Amino acid sequence: MNDETQKKPVPPKDNADTRDVSAIFKTPTEKPAEKPAAPPEEHIMTAKEKSGGRLITFVLDLALNLLIVFGLVYVIQTFIASPFKVYGPSMCDTLNNLEDTCMTGYGEYIIVNKLIYKNFFGWSLSEPKRGDIIVFHPPHTDKQFYIKRIIGLPGDTVKLIDGYIYIFNDEYPTGRELKEDYLNENNLGNTNPSTSNRLTTFTVGEDEYFVLGDNRMQSVDSRSCFRDPFQGGCQGKEQYFLPKKNISGKAWVVLWPVQHIRMIDEGNYE
Repeated sequence: MNDETQKKPVPPKDNADTRDVSAIFKTPTEKPAEKPAAPPEEHIMTAKEKSGGRLITFVLDLALNLLIVFGLVYVIQTFIASPFKVYGPSMCDTLNNLEDTCMTGYGEYIIVNKLIYKNFFGWSLSEPKRGDIIVFHPPHTDKQFYIKRIIGLPGDTVKLIDGYIYIFNDEYPTGRELKEDYLNENNLGNTNPSTSNRLTTFTVGEDEYFVLGDNRMQSVDSRSCFRDPFQGGCQGKEQYFLPKKNISGKAWVVLWPVQHIRMIDEGNYE
């Protein structure tokens, strides 16, 4: 047989591996982990935005707290108690007498009990009584507040006789002198009629009160329709009496100066 005889290719066996050798021994490589998709841009909150949110929350919280505080102050001062600074000499020596000097300007700082006379569906803690010191605005103006003592009650007839006060009513039809121990020696026996009208008899109507200052010689009160008698006193049909609705409250306690802190006494006429 001829050596140059062409050799025929040997067919591969059925189980033979036909892969490329380089593919068999090639080291596999790991695919890098995929990064999670970023959230939508509108959901990303910057530090500045977070700070702004906290500021808004703080401002809203502060505003709510201030609203509550001012609301409580308003309710207390309108319906329960409020401060009042006494002006002028009309209540000396009971009030505004500092270091044995009757103040002609602002003086003692007091607390007014506004709850005591409030009407709740026909009921109140107390009705205004003779001797109570009250804060009110006079009939001719609601822009000023006065402080005086209640002398005449509804149904009373008040008479000024020789410098003293006499009360006539169903209990005392023949009259009763009012013992006013709270007056100083200059005012005791000097409750005289107003120089503007010289009126000495006053009959108090329903829901009205006759009020005077303790410093009778320097008080603008019911005697002159709450107007300065040296400037004409009563004008036209003005009344001498204080309507109940004008009463703001009862003088309760002196709060200032500190050395004068005290409860304000009522008049005792027994």
